[in-house]
Amino acid sequence: MPETFPLIVERKGSIMTLRLNNVDKKNALNSEMMGAMMASIRESQKFSNLRAVVIRGEGSVFCSGADLNEWEPTQLQQLLKEIVNCSLPTIALVHGSCLGGGMGLACACDFILAADSTKFGFPEVRIGMVPAVIFPYVARKIDMGKMREFFLSGEKFEVSMAEEMGMVYGKCSADESELDELTLRLEKGGPQAQNSIKKLFNSNILSKTKEEMDGDLATLINTIKDGDESREGINSFFQKRKPSWNK
Repeated sequence: MPETFPLIVERKGSIMTLRLNNVDKKNALNSEMMGAMMASIRESQKFSNLRAVVIRGEGSVFCSGADLNEWEPTQLQQLLKEIVNCSLPTIALVHGSCLGGGMGLACACDFILAADSTKFGFPEVRIGMVPAVIFPYVARKIDMGKMREFFLSGEKFEVSMAEEMGMVYGKCSADESELDELTLRLEKGGPQAQNSIKKLFNSNILSKTKEEMDGDLATLINTIKDGDESREGINSFFQKRKPSWNK
């Protein structure tokens, strides 16, 4: 039988797509898949023409969670950190089911686009487990009140609820035009500016004193405005043309 790879990596134009490919186990996260994802995310940042990373699943579901027979919590932690710290915007394109560790993957991404029939949830409590590793990443997308309810009950919820909570960026139809539109919008932004924005959100800036925060933010904006990308963006604005990164 031909070898089946746990992750399919595609580079097309400015987008790198990572396809979870553990179809027989509903794309459950195992060690081999997580290792391949981390390596691919690191690799994506070496290509100057790439503008986004898309994570999606082969088969009928996005991701059913961690493979209970083969997963290491520390490896999942490392993977989620890699996604969050990726210098490129990240998009989770989810369908079918997005459960447990799959919710961690999706919530670690900057954007979530969901097929209308997607079911979300945290079933860990129903097998006596706790969604501990994914907790800080889910908290990026869902408020604590709703997290408490879904973590304790293990109940699934639909896209309409995910939209109401602000967890998903939007729905994605069968032709995936919404994904195309989102990537085109992202390409309008300066790549270095987007990287700086991601670093800002991942920093501890809000935990600092007002004086420290004001000083750090002033230093950041002064560095940005003196950079080549900012100069090009401002020049293109006054010259009524597209900036060099958005051709």
